[in-house]
Amino acid sequence: MTDVLLLNADYTPLRVLGWEKAICLLLDEKVGMVTEYTGRVIRSTSQTLPWPAVVALRKYVYFRNPISFNRMHVIARDGARCQYCGAVPRSKTGRLKIEELTLDHVVPRAHAVKGRVKLPGSKHSVPVTCWENVVTACLDCNRLKADRTPSQAGMTLRTKPRRPNSKEAIRVSFLRTKIPSEWRDFLPEESELYRA
Repeated sequence: MTDVLLLNADYTPLRVLGWEKAICLLLDEKVGMVTEYTGRVIRSTSQTLPWPAVVALRKYVYFRNPISFNRMHVIARDGARCQYCGAVPRSKTGRLKIEELTLDHVVPRAHAVKGRVKLPGSKHSVPVTCWENVVTACLDCNRLKADRTPSQAGMTLRTKPRRPNSKEAIRVSFLRTKIPSEWRDFLPEESELYRA
């Protein structure tokens, strides 16, 4: 593992960095070393440094930018779990198989009028592709639901889709990263995404 977990000054996870970027931040004194990979070092012609595993910003950074809508952010919001059957596709080694997850429109595109749909239980119409109308689905559930609403297909949503907050968006960094033991104390235990 060469990746480094970046924490905010309050030790909340922000994202995954390459080791080169982490070393630059350490040398510029913008971050402090929290923990290192045991038995690994980085050598230059003039010095030897422990290989950082987790670093934290020295100054707290506020994030107010809205989270962009895209496939990876929807999957991260939903914990890489099918919102109909609850499945989390994994390989035999336990690695998350993102390619087996799809995005499903709760109210299908076929029901859209001028690019907008009316959500169940809502008086307002929303764009057909938006946070409130798209969920993660496994291939089987997406095929089964087809161009019907969940109630028409006899299916139930596990959670109501919504715009994620910035703390939930950190999950995106971990979708394809194997989580080393040095990071585990700094990540929420409840997320399926953090399983090795």
